[in-house]
Amino acid sequence: MGSLTSSMFRATGFLGGRLMLSRFERNAQRGIASNRKTLMKILEANSEVEFGVAHRFEDLARDPTGYAFRQTVPLSRYSDYVEAIDRMERGETGILTADDLLFFAVSSGTTGRPKLVPTTKKHHGFTFKYMGTVVQGVISRHLHPSSSTDRGVDLMTFSGDQKFASGGMPIGGATAEAVRRMARIVPHLWNSPIEVYTLDHQPSAWYLHALYGLHNPRNQFVEAVFAPHLLEWLRSIESRWDELLTDVEHGTLTADLQIEDSLRERVITDNPGNPSRAEELRAATRDGFDSFIPRIWPHMTHVMTITSGSFAMYLPKLRRYVGELPIYSPSYGATESFIGVALWPDRPHRYVMATDPSYFEFIPAELVHEDRPPTVDMEAVEVGRQYELVITNHAGLYRYRLGDVVTVVDRLGETPVIEFVHRVGTQFDLTGEKTSEDQVAVAVGELARNVSLEIDDYTTAEDVEASPARYVIYLESEHPTAMSIDEMAQVFDEEMQKANPVTTGFRTNGLLGRPRLAIVAPGTFTRLRDVIAGSDLPPATSQLKIPRRLTDPAHRVLLESLVVTASS
Repeated sequence: MGSLTSSMFRATGFLGGRLMLSRFERNAQRGIASNRKTLMKILEANSEVEFGVAHRFEDLARDPTGYAFRQTVPLSRYSDYVEAIDRMERGETGILTADDLLFFAVSSGTTGRPKLVPTTKKHHGFTFKYMGTVVQGVISRHLHPSSSTDRGVDLMTFSGDQKFASGGMPIGGATAEAVRRMARIVPHLWNSPIEVYTLDHQPSAWYLHALYGLHNPRNQFVEAVFAPHLLEWLRSIESRWDELLTDVEHGTLTADLQIEDSLRERVITDNPGNPSRAEELRAATRDGFDSFIPRIWPHMTHVMTITSGSFAMYLPKLRRYVGELPIYSPSYGATESFIGVALWPDRPHRYVMATDPSYFEFIPAELVHEDRPPTVDMEAVEVGRQYELVITNHAGLYRYRLGDVVTVVDRLGETPVIEFVHRVGTQFDLTGEKTSEDQVAVAVGELARNVSLEIDDYTTAEDVEASPARYVIYLESEHPTAMSIDEMAQVFDEEMQKANPVTTGFRTNGLLGRPRLAIVAPGTFTRLRDVIAGSDLPPATSQLKIPRRLTDPAHRVLLESLVVTASS
């Protein structure tokens, strides 16, 4: 498809995006009523399914404030839906939602078992609505020049064989399913052909994304779902720069790629030798790779990737490559619901809540550990306070505790503006895997059992200096095992993947490194307790606990100084 067609396609998208952005901003002025109207639609649409009948949705829909709904329907977690979802997986209908399912989205669970989240066309459509229109409106208004539009580099994927439930329904990641459904418009938006997005071997896919991207000097954006994915791609370009330049210059393709011959021929045909472009690229990196992105793509307007929450730690490392280019973190959402849009690229991590994907409730943060805490809706939230989000969506989750804790930092009209803080019970989220504290504890316990190691205490940290990022597990034990530390690290890696199966895909694709295991000297955790107790604001002695995840750099330095042996 010609570049003119692609430019017209993107220009039309930007125009439509601006219109949808204006509509979104107007709707935010009456966000309370709009969100309650969403609840009424959900109750009315599902009044005759099993869950709706059991909880009297028809009656509850007569109260437009949502108060009766909040008082009648209990708060829920995923475990409350397992039996119903098992039946839906076998093909039964009319249980949680009246709408036909589109697929089951896979999300990580806090118990180690992946969650299958029912997804309907309406539910899934909100991601398209906001990412494909409102977010494009923000880019058009704040980041994009009015003159030209061109394609860019995108690193999403839908590789792997599609799985199916016993009843025949597709099972897959929400992002992968989204890309699968937009395959026809990929050539209008991005450089790489659709075949690159289906590759199972991530390093090969990233090399091809780089090659196609480098051949286009007019790229205007680079985007990835999560910041660590983008960082690993940039690091892979730096490490394979000489190979890439050779292929750009001569129209060749390095042999070190795991791809079919048909794709290899397609890539070579699409990318004939271009010595002048290769020389431009060589000159742009002659002095190194600091801020090299705007040099190799002088028309670049922005980089787009999620940098909120734990992903904020990757920003300084991204800056090394992208320089002063805007890094836009466009949206905030979960498998269970789209949540908000970032309307101001210069105020990162602030998201205006969308009012139609779900009906939202808020549990005050100090009450999140209660089983039945009270909630408020958008009307009663207070700016400056933290809350756990509760959603009622269009796909059969009702008063569902999402586990995300947010701060309400402002309002746009009546609609809350929020910042993500953390997930309740989440230990690590280096690349979207959402590993919980319980899962780490299970893996540590299984390690001790498998290698006959008596562990006195342990804590964890993340290592984002490593490529790819990885977990670090500090263990104190006076009873070492005969097994080598690297063998122990391999056992822990296997147990971690069993505890949180979502990590397996990230390990296989090279987005998450093998955990580093570090044995510390006897007495290390006593010293750590003393340091914590001697801090300016120590907890009460009865409340003092060893943190299971180190966030204080001084604590990390202390433990590193006491490491006796560590895996590579």
